[in-house]
Amino acid sequence: MVVRANDLRRDGWLAALGAVAVLSTALLPWVDNGEETLMSFEVIGSAESLGLLDGWGGAGTAQLWYAAPALAALIVALQLIGRWALSGYVCLILGLLAVLSSVVVIRDTLEPQIGTIMTLVCGALLVVLGGRIDLFRSDVRSIQPW
Repeated sequence: MVVRANDLRRDGWLAALGAVAVLSTALLPWVDNGEETLMSFEVIGSAESLGLLDGWGGAGTAQLWYAAPALAALIVALQLIGRWALSGYVCLILGLLAVLSSVVVIRDTLEPQIGTIMTLVCGALLVVLGGRIDLFRSDVRSIQPW
């Protein structure tokens, strides 16, 4: 299969934009606990301090969400240097983290806020874009320059 370089650049930059969107939505209000609204990183800290993540490896898994800013920056950096395949894998990881954390919060809280829903949507789009960059392009034999 022959792919145009512009298609790869477009898909890669859409994925980089999606990574920035996931990071932005993680900073929006996620949960309203009655007294205050909490963003995603505060939700994880509260859940850890209450012991809600003990047992099945939830605390270790929740710690991965703290790597979301680094993963988003890595996606943008990989796109800048033209490593679109590696960027696709990182997009899949960040998208899955966003979807899983959003689903856990939506399932376990009484009042999820707009940040949770938007992170879920942006994470799902990031999984699709990451798969498009990497998985659907795995049979690329040559890249046309235009």
